[in-house]
Amino acid sequence: MIRAFYVNLSVVFILIISTRTLADCPLDHLLIGCNPDGVAGTDDDMKLFADCTMKYRHSDPNHSGEASWLNWYYPLYYNERYDRYQIDEPGFELIEVSDPNRRLKETPDVEHRIIIRCLSIAPGFAVWNSSIGVIFDKPGDTFNYSGFWDSHLHLQYRTEAPSYGTDLLWVTFQIYDEIAEYEVSELFTIVFAGEPLAGDLAVDGTVDVKDLVEFSYYWLEDGGCRANDYYERADANRDGKVDFCDFALMASNWENSRAGVSGNLNSENYE
Repeated sequence: MIRAFYVNLSVVFILIISTRTLADCPLDHLLIGCNPDGVAGTDDDMKLFADCTMKYRHSDPNHSGEASWLNWYYPLYYNERYDRYQIDEPGFELIEVSDPNRRLKETPDVEHRIIIRCLSIAPGFAVWNSSIGVIFDKPGDTFNYSGFWDSHLHLQYRTEAPSYGTDLLWVTFQIYDEIAEYEVSELFTIVFAGEPLAGDLAVDGTVDVKDLVEFSYYWLEDGGCRANDYYERADANRDGKVDFCDFALMASNWENSRAGVSGNLNSENYE
């Protein structure tokens, strides 16, 4: 009886801590949910997606805690102790119960099993969690998000200095349900240290046919916004539409490659 009491008390304590973390955490998180348009009874009701509204919210290297959306990439900060560049956001979180049309409703790791899969990652780049260690450092790596003890997932993105510290860095994810209750999400990319060339949608430093395929997928869409990261950069001028203006920007960079960027790293020590 006493043991059961303490077990129940521990569960309540964990739930309280998790709730407080969600409410109070100042870091950016991509929100995992379903039904991207938020309207019940439409074709995308069972489609997974990541709400990217917070992506690049803290992108001013001189004011890292302010919601500025200053840059279309995250800066990295130098950690002198470990001689590397890193940043502790963004993480992942579930869409809250206050948004019932887009929140996953079934029991996690029982009725659905949400897996985060790495499809592409810059050489020498890695994604870590303090409880697990490295999670993603090569294409094909997966993480059972539903099986993790806390849906409020913190991640650290890091690269060794000086080998890759000033290069364009990225990681591309996709979310799928291993139990197949939900449909797979679109690809989404997080960029670090510098901005890709306009038109580099399948972010890898070069504008080529892979990017044209991505661009054609979003052609003439007119709902570009922070939540979908302006159709993952297809809306290159961020006017809400994917049209000839964006195509012209892509064409101007066709078959160009982006060299490493200097000056986009914060030289202050990261603690």
